[in-house]
Amino acid sequence: MNILPSAIFQEFQARGLIAEHRGGDRPIHRIAPIEECGAGDLVFVDHAKYLPRVRQQPPSAVVAPAAIADELGDIEGLAVLVAPNVRLAIALLKQAYADRDVRDSEWPRIHPNAVIHDSVAVPEDALIGPGVVVGKDVELGGRVVLMANVVIERGARIGANTVLHPGCTVGYNCEIGGDVILKAGCVIGSEGFGFAQDEKRRNYRIPHTGKVIVEDRVVIGANTNIDRATYGATIIRAGAVIDAMCHIGHNVEIGEDCILCAHTGISGSTKFGKRVIASGQTGTLDHITVADDVVLLHRAGLNSSIKQPGMYAGGPAQPLQQYLKNMAVAARLHEVWSRLKAVEKKLAELAKP
Repeated sequence: MNILPSAIFQEFQARGLIAEHRGGDRPIHRIAPIEECGAGDLVFVDHAKYLPRVRQQPPSAVVAPAAIADELGDIEGLAVLVAPNVRLAIALLKQAYADRDVRDSEWPRIHPNAVIHDSVAVPEDALIGPGVVVGKDVELGGRVVLMANVVIERGARIGANTVLHPGCTVGYNCEIGGDVILKAGCVIGSEGFGFAQDEKRRNYRIPHTGKVIVEDRVVIGANTNIDRATYGATIIRAGAVIDAMCHIGHNVEIGEDCILCAHTGISGSTKFGKRVIASGQTGTLDHITVADDVVLLHRAGLNSSIKQPGMYAGGPAQPLQQYLKNMAVAARLHEVWSRLKAVEKKLAELAKP
């Protein structure tokens, strides 16, 4: 990395990410944590508590909101890039200048150990690592990256600029959009969990012959599993982010820009609206509907639909303020029970003739 703060400003001003460039213009060689900053570094400062560190070990450049930037004008040579949203600046500047280059591989562009069906047209700019298997009639978009031991079954489609990390599996006929990231070991299009029982309660598998559709700009975490639909499609809408070790059941629909944190489990035919946030270990029953802009907290368990935006917590999920009040009472349940028994005893004595 070797870039001037003025160049960063020019690059991101039009997008509204960097509103102003103040002070110096010394070259930046790395994006660093505030605890280790020094000459040649760019750091992000979103709280006044970090100002003493910046003064003690001045970096070359700081990204900060306007209020904090006003406190830094006396540091000689320091470049200050004013950002209305520092956290968003962290994301986009690190993507631009300090991200892992997934195309920097030690292997040939198409590894000789990869197995690719003759029917597949491999783009000239695709990277295919060792042990990859690509089945019949798979469609690969431009600049796709398939890392070691990825398996793409017949008829699947992978969009442009999508990256599949080691050990991912994309099942037959599934569709992955563009600019998607599938992290290591995730499985897209496994058969859903559906069985019928006879009179002796023996189990009979119901074939799931639908597919999974993952739209553009989705990120799916390591070892997450998304089941194919019984019929039709399980759908992950554009911009959704799914953490590691989640399970998405058959015929689920996850809306645009949702966030699902680790260990979340979504049962079959559940539908999440747009921008739903599910914190860790959220779970639902099947056929649940969740409105747009709902936030699910504290291991939320949904046994019925949520029709209004807002914050909900606990299981069964309830509005957050109600949940917090109930939790405060729960800590005193033994005391409340003892007092209730005492009142009952007194009432019984008063009722005696």
